[in-house]
Amino acid sequence: MAIVKKANNINIQVSNNYTNLCKVSNEESEHVIIEATKQNLELSSQKRAILQGFGKDGKGDEGCKEGVVRISQKLIGKAKRDPGFNFDGTKAEDMYFADKPASSASIQNDPVFKLNDATLGAYLDQLMKSLSIGDMETVALEMSDRFKKGTGGTYKSDILNKKIAGNDAFITYHNKFLTDFKKELKKSNYDPAAMGVISMGLLNFSSFWDKVSGLGITVHQVWSAKAEILDYSYNKCTKVWSGKLKYTFYDHYGLDWDDIVKHGGDIIPQYHTGDFFKAWYILQHYRTARPFITEMEKSVDLNGNSDKD
Repeated sequence: MAIVKKANNINIQVSNNYTNLCKVSNEESEHVIIEATKQNLELSSQKRAILQGFGKDGKGDEGCKEGVVRISQKLIGKAKRDPGFNFDGTKAEDMYFADKPASSASIQNDPVFKLNDATLGAYLDQLMKSLSIGDMETVALEMSDRFKKGTGGTYKSDILNKKIAGNDAFITYHNKFLTDFKKELKKSNYDPAAMGVISMGLLNFSSFWDKVSGLGITVHQVWSAKAEILDYSYNKCTKVWSGKLKYTFYDHYGLDWDDIVKHGGDIIPQYHTGDFFKAWYILQHYRTARPFITEMEKSVDLNGNSDKD
């Protein structure tokens, strides 16, 4: 881009995804050429010029007399229940293990209950493989292995994060939350510190493709969620704001008795699918397997202009 101007005061905005630059010349300039790319800015002028940058790192924002809002990290959204717990704060049933609940006593009369741990574990692996493909089969089997070993704790996977990011259900979920966030941001005069915490819904992977490809059996519906704004900056002079929206989703790799009531008789995708679910439950509540929290993350870069939002 080339600009030729002759004036006592020149204001030029050059923008891309990473940098906003404002060039101010305090003296008459006979010939000013600005060449800007994403990686480079070169200035040639016959007169003295002052450059003030309003970039992602915030350098140059000091020139804004109206002030700059900066937030390094803040919770802006949260689901109504926490990971591992019910809405009322009690421990979730699918996070218990070796508890032999009275509600499931009847399963002790099922032929599957008499199988040894190795066979039950093979049943669980078969369930994971029958309802996942490609990279998600790797994830499903990693989760099964962690469960059978009784490792507990929290499981994370870059593969799982990527699958969620490209899923239609997440895109719809994000667009809805982003609309809510922008409304609250505007109400708070573009200062997240003045915002309340937005109540978040739960992301659900229940399409036919989710069920056959892996997200259905490994996650299905997330148990809890939160959203944070990171590296937020709002320049009151330029009216430009930017930041990163980070989602964190949580799920339980475990079963409660209602899961067996619902799936214990399944014959799809395989005739013995119901027995595979029973094996999962028996390993957890009557043997040595242990459930765990699955944690998933997705970050989205955001930017806008308060005069245009």
